[in-house]
Amino acid sequence: MRNYVVRRLLLFIPSLAALILISFLLLRMAPGNPVERMMNQLPEMQDAGISTSHSAEQIKAYWIHRLGLDLPVFYFGISSLDEKSSAHSSWKKFLPKINFHRDNQFHRYLFGDGVLSKGILHGDLGVSYISGQPVLKLLSQRIPWSLFFILLSILLAYLISIPLGIKAAAKEGSAFDHFTGSLLSLLFSLPVFWVATLLLMTFSNPDVFAFFPASGVRPVEGFPADAGLFRKIGISIPYLILPTICYTYSSLVFITRTVRSSMSQTLQQDFIRTARAKGLPKKTVLWKHAFRNALLPVITIFSGVFPYLLGGSVIMESVFSIPGMGITIFQGIASQDYPVIMAVFLVTGIMTMCGFLLCDFLYAWADPRISFAKTSRG
Repeated sequence: MRNYVVRRLLLFIPSLAALILISFLLLRMAPGNPVERMMNQLPEMQDAGISTSHSAEQIKAYWIHRLGLDLPVFYFGISSLDEKSSAHSSWKKFLPKINFHRDNQFHRYLFGDGVLSKGILHGDLGVSYISGQPVLKLLSQRIPWSLFFILLSILLAYLISIPLGIKAAAKEGSAFDHFTGSLLSLLFSLPVFWVATLLLMTFSNPDVFAFFPASGVRPVEGFPADAGLFRKIGISIPYLILPTICYTYSSLVFITRTVRSSMSQTLQQDFIRTARAKGLPKKTVLWKHAFRNALLPVITIFSGVFPYLLGGSVIMESVFSIPGMGITIFQGIASQDYPVIMAVFLVTGIMTMCGFLLCDFLYAWADPRISFAKTSRG
């Protein structure tokens, strides 16, 4: 298993490099001029050590050069041969010419320029066009809330779905099986934003039931000055209940049906019949023998649930006014704040890749027969 884990970690590196390259290219292909946007939104760029006698175009050219946007994009570029070198032979002008550049935009994106930027490998994700705040500082305030709801909802979904799926498989064809399947299908057919709005109108409405706050994750006026940790948690819990319900219910049908299908197939295997013939208790057969062998599809569904919840956080955080990554990317798209958008893209991509990597590790734990060589040939 150790060799399998090491090889998976080594494969993670080129995938991460490809993700960084894609985020850089998307940032460079974004419409509009970043210097113009920053000058319009951040007036301090107009007089950052530049004489007021300079025109707007001169100031713009100064910042384009200062930010390195006039440099080649990548380490090498491909162009056709110049006219002088191909004058003696007309066919040579169609040959590509490779030009290597030591100082380029991608290198500065990675390692910085030592003055204005430290590079993403040093944690510098740029500056927001709108607020002028470092993107890393902005995301460090937003990521914890997104991760909190995503991980909590995944934990609750698995804790609810696994017993339901196992019981439905053990009682296949029974009234419980049919009722569970119908209820989960009904929940799955309900749009998340509609359920979130319905819950708010019902349980956060003074005219109906004002059980929970309508938005946010804490009181608008803040916590009392003398509030300790546990009191702060108690004050925050009512704000978290409705969002947690909406995050969780949409994942139940995926996990429950996967558990039921996998368990149903496993319960028909010969080794289960042998365990039952030995007189082992029903719970031992279900949990110790059947469930362990039915784990792989259950682990696989995690690699789909995690990105699904990350994408759904845009809607959930907008509806409930949660200060997370979802509402950050929504605001970034609305204001065309490309450094924030690309930083969220990069961070969520890394989180998704880590989710897949965790699934691979869980595969090896659930079934020690899995090896890198076997999966590669398969």
